[in-house]
Amino acid sequence: MRRLKPSRRSILAAVAAGAATAAAGISGPGAARSQAAVRPANASPQGRTRPVIFVVGDSTSSAYQQSERPRAGWGQALPLLLGPQAGVFDYAWSGASSKSFADAGLLDEVTAMLQPGDYLLISFGHNDEKVQDPARGTDPQTTFKDYLQKYIDSARARGAKAVLVTPVERRRFSALGIAQDSHGAYPQAVRELAAATGTPLVDLTASSKDLWQKLGPEGTKSHFLYASPGQYPQYPEGVADNTHFQAEGALAVARLVASELQAQQAVPPGYFQHVDAQLDPLGGIHWPSERPIDKPVVLEVGAGSVFRTVQAAVDAVPAGNTHRTQIRIAPGTYRELIRVPANKPRISFIGLGDRAEDVVLVYNNASGTPKPDGTGPYGTGGSASVRIDGPDFTAANLTFSNDFDEAANQEMKNRQAVALFLTGDRAVLRNVRCLGNQDTLLVDSPSRGVQSRFFFSHCYVEGDVDFIFGRGTAVFSGCEIRSLDRGSDSNNGYVSAGSLNIQIKHGYLFAGCRFVSDAAAGTVHLGRPWHPSGDVEAIAQVLIRDSWLGAHISGTPWTDMSGFSWQEARFHELNNNGPGSRVTPTRPQLDPALAGEYTLEAYLRGADGWAPQLAGTRADSTAAPSGT
Repeated sequence: MRRLKPSRRSILAAVAAGAATAAAGISGPGAARSQAAVRPANASPQGRTRPVIFVVGDSTSSAYQQSERPRAGWGQALPLLLGPQAGVFDYAWSGASSKSFADAGLLDEVTAMLQPGDYLLISFGHNDEKVQDPARGTDPQTTFKDYLQKYIDSARARGAKAVLVTPVERRRFSALGIAQDSHGAYPQAVRELAAATGTPLVDLTASSKDLWQKLGPEGTKSHFLYASPGQYPQYPEGVADNTHFQAEGALAVARLVASELQAQQAVPPGYFQHVDAQLDPLGGIHWPSERPIDKPVVLEVGAGSVFRTVQAAVDAVPAGNTHRTQIRIAPGTYRELIRVPANKPRISFIGLGDRAEDVVLVYNNASGTPKPDGTGPYGTGGSASVRIDGPDFTAANLTFSNDFDEAANQEMKNRQAVALFLTGDRAVLRNVRCLGNQDTLLVDSPSRGVQSRFFFSHCYVEGDVDFIFGRGTAVFSGCEIRSLDRGSDSNNGYVSAGSLNIQIKHGYLFAGCRFVSDAAAGTVHLGRPWHPSGDVEAIAQVLIRDSWLGAHISGTPWTDMSGFSWQEARFHELNNNGPGSRVTPTRPQLDPALAGEYTLEAYLRGADGWAPQLAGTRADSTAAPSGT
C-alpha cells in the first residue's frame, strides 16, 4: 500500500475550523486542540519547485463546487490553458471585495503560501462598488487603491510577482445591442495603480467588453450562467445570470487573462500552451465537492480528544449540514458500529497514521448474529461495521474491517459479514482498506433503480465470497483486489456479485487493478449475477479492463447464481494481462468500439457531471500548493 498522509490542501482547508466548530455547538479542549492542529505554518512549504499562479478576487474568478456546476469562475478554468511549468490555486471568494477579503485574513493565508517565483493575480471591483455595505465598499480613489496596494506589497515581500486584473464586465447591453460599462471608476483606479507602482496589468474590463460586443446579446448567453429548466440537475428550474459564467464563459475569460499575461510577458514564454486549443470546458474543468475557501468543521477522535469514538463525532454533526466535516482519527483500533445517516452529507473520515493500517474501524457482527434486543438477526446489511448513507462522503488513509470469525461460528447459517456499506452518492475513498470474508464491501444505493456512485482510488479490498456486491456504480482505479484462500482445490470464491438495475448503464469498473491471491490456480471467479429476492431487473454490469489477473482466476471466470445465468448479465473484460488473463469464448471481451463508453469518466459522470478523478491533477485549481 502506498503511503498517504493528510494533504496540505486538507490541512489548509481547515483554517478557521474553530469558528466553524463553534457554530456547530462543539466546544471544549478537544475543539481548541483541533484549531491548533490544523493552523497552517507561517512559512511556505519546503521543496516546491513548480511556480503557482494564485488567484484572489470575487465570484467572477472563484472556483465553484460540484453542486453549482456548470457555474465556474475564470480562475477555475485557467489550469486548462497551462503547460506543465506552473499550477493554479484559486482562492477567490464569492462576494468578496478587496477590503472584505483582506479583513477576513484571507490575504494573510495566501501570503503565507507564496514563494519566490509565484504569481498573485488580484481581481476585485464588483463588490467594492457596494459602497452601501461598510464591510465591503471602498472608494475607487482612496480605500480601493489602499487595499490593492496591500496585495501588491504582500506578494513582493514574499518574492512573488503581483498582477492587477481589472474587473470583468457584466452582460449588459443597450437597447441597440451595444455592450455597456458597469464598473464606474473602479477599472480606471486599477489602471492608475498599476502604472504608479509598475505592476503588470490585465485589463479584463476592456477585453471582456470587446468579447461580449463580438458575441452580442444572444451569443453571450452561452458564456454567462443561462440554462433552461431541467438542462442541469443543479438548476432544475433554470437560471439567468448576467454576472457569473458557465463553463464556456469561464474558459473564454481565462483565455483573455492568459493572452494578456503572455502579450505583456508577465509570465515566461510557454507557460500557457493551450490558449488556442480546442477544449471541452465541461469535461475539463474540475468542480470540487467544496471550494478551498469554504472552511470545514474539524473534529478529532482519539485518546485525549473530546471524541473517543468515531460515532460520537458523527453524532455531533448537525443534520442537514452544508459544510464539510473532517473527522480526523488518531492511530488506533476503534471497535464500534458506525452509522452516518442520509441527512448528514459531506463527512470525511481521515486517518492520521502513516499508513492505512494505522487506523482501523472494526466490528464483528454477521448476518446471523442475534440483535441484543431479541428482534432477530442483523441481516447482511445490518452486519456492517460501518454504514454510510450520507452523500459526498470521503475517506482516506484508514481501514474498514469486519473480523467476524467464520471458523468459530460454523453452526451459524448466515455468515455474511460486511465491513463497509455505502449508499450515499458521490463517495470518494483513497488509500483505504476493506477487510472481511464473505460480503466485505457492499456498494449499494438508497433504493432500487436509483444510482449511487463510488470512486475507490488506490485501495485494497479482500474477501472470498461475493466480497464486492450490491446495486451501486463503483469504480476501482489502481486498486488491489485480494481473494482469500479458502483451502479448496476447485472453488475459492467469487470476487463480485453485482445487482445493478437494468435501467442503469454502468455498474462496476476495475481499471488498472491487480487481482491477487494465494489460492490454487483457476479456483476463483471474477463474478456472478445477484438477483436480490429474484429481481429479474437486477442485471449485473462488470467490466475489468487494463488490469493484471493472477493465476487464481478461473479460465471460465463468470458463473451462475441462484438459477440465473451469468450469460444474461453484462460481464466483460478488455485489455487485461497476467497469468489469469486469456481470451476464450467463455470470456466476453468488450467491443473496442465501445471502449469510450465504459471509461472511468463515463461511470462516474452521471447526470450531474461528477468527476472526482480530476482532484489533484493539473486541472484542479483548488488543490493547495504542496512540496511537489
